Amino acid sequence: MYKPQFYIYLTLFLSSMTMMTAASAGMGTAEIYAKTCSVCHGEQGDGKSHATAGLIPPPRDFTVPGLKSRLNRDSMIQIVSNGKPGTAMTGFSSQLNQSQIAELVDYIREQFMYDRVGKSILKNQGNDGKSIYALTCSVCHGEDGAGAIWGKTSFNPPPVNFAVMDKVRDLPRERMINSVTHGRPGTAMTAFATQLNKKEVAAVVDYIRDTFMIDSTKDHAVNNNAKITAHTQQTDAASTVGMAVLHDKSKESDTLQHATDAQLFRQPISATLQGNAQTGQAYYLQNCIACHGTSGKGDGPRAYFIYPRPRNFLHPASKARLNRPVLFKAIKQGVTGREMPAWGKVLNDQQIADITEYVFQTYIRPLAKEAE
Repeated sequence: MYKPQFYIYLTLFLSSMTMMTAASAGMGTAEIYAKTCSVCHGEQGDGKSHATAGLIPPPRDFTVPGLKSRLNRDSMIQIVSNGKPGTAMTGFSSQLNQSQIAELVDYIREQFMYDRVGKSILKNQGNDGKSIYALTCSVCHGEDGAGAIWGKTSFNPPPVNFAVMDKVRDLPRERMINSVTHGRPGTAMTAFATQLNKKEVAAVVDYIRDTFMIDSTKDHAVNNNAKITAHTQQTDAASTVGMAVLHDKSKESDTLQHATDAQLFRQPISATLQGNAQTGQAYYLQNCIACHGTSGKGDGPRAYFIYPRPRNFLHPASKARLNRPVLFKAIKQGVTGREMPAWGKVLNDQQIADITEYVFQTYIRPLAKEAE
């Protein structure tokens, strides 16, 4: 069992290494937070992370009521720049310039810090849907609802393009309210339940639906022609990252193809290649559990330091699309936009086929169910 000090040094090392490459990689501010700060401060800025137990004092909880007024912007910039003595918080002035640090601080203050005592983050901004959207949503989804340029290039999957979404077919109102309230696992969409009350969530959802989205139940021929054209262009662009980016009913989206027809799950890897699950288990335990975990849930010891998180094979979306050929291709070639490496450079096709069969039989479609 590692001592708590180990996690302190490991966290600082990983944070520092990632932050040092942030500027050169051209990351957006939200992605810098997700890939570096969230390791200690948590994805929701509440200090709830795997590193918390090993850090004394624990990481700052930015969601504490009234913190925004007590911890001013200048003080935060000073801390991010130079660190905070007596804590695990190190300075990043040698990795980020002052403009980047200021933008990171502003992001934290806008996304996580607020006064809960009878007020929302919108106390001075207005609580109508348009104001809420401008303050909290437009940074990723764009002023026109079609997605900000930086968000499209920085996130995988990119922010939803509301301009090509149909109110009924693609994004029902209740689903949108749930996404804004609780966030969407596997994406950069964070939860706003601690920042917006139910009335405000409903207001911003209704604003998005009325302002940007297609309503197929009404006759808007002129507007729809333009949106259909945009939809076609978006579909073509999305072909490289999977149709789930546009019509993701399962809350996951990536570069892997859909496999929704039950017949597809009976397909072999190829006509000449067949995996052995028992042999594959040994390879899986040796090479895969660090990220995907022994349970297959994507909860291995390295998982917390990876963004996007490793695939959860037990998630309904995984079970709905990962047949043997898709798994084999992903393991062999890797997955673009994720830290899934191309194991074809290390293992031969038979070894990869064995891992494929083990994952498929153990997590995706156990043989007893496949025969049904």
